[in-house]
Amino acid sequence: DVGVVALRTLLMGGPDVPAAFRDLGRPLDGMFKDKGVMFLSNEEARGIIPYGPPLYDEDTLTDRSERFFASEIIRATLFCKLGKELPYCCEVIIDEFREPKPQDKRKLTRIMATICVERESQKGIVVGKGGVKIKDVGVEARKQLEEFLQ
Repeated sequence: DVGVVALRTLLMGGPDVPAAFRDLGRPLDGMFKDKGVMFLSNEEARGIIPYGPPLYDEDTLTDRSERFFASEIIRATLFCKLGKELPYCCEVIIDEFREPKPQDKRKLTRIMATICVERESQKGIVVGKGGVKIKDVGVEARKQLEEFLQ
């Protein structure tokens, strides 16, 4: 994906930063002239961005923790399973995140999460009749989390 390569180049720095800016496809001040579309030259782009060392190691994909991604996976599953019924003011808080120890027979990460909604009446929407909705969310989120954490 051109956007991913461009962002990686911008974060890592180097001589291809001007080209990365152009690859993002976002207009910058001075990018378009009065007559026709004209793009920034390499020299103009170099003048906008200072050259510097990379901000992150090459192998670093994100600065977020696995706990953050776990909460986002659960929240995304809520959106998928509940659709229009979902209260948009919901948040997932990871209460416990226990990774398996080397001596454990089953290599399972234990995650305890709390789903917070804005009003008391919205709890029923998330839980569903007889707990069916929250069970469906839990089953699907577990599948996605197992795949993500492997």
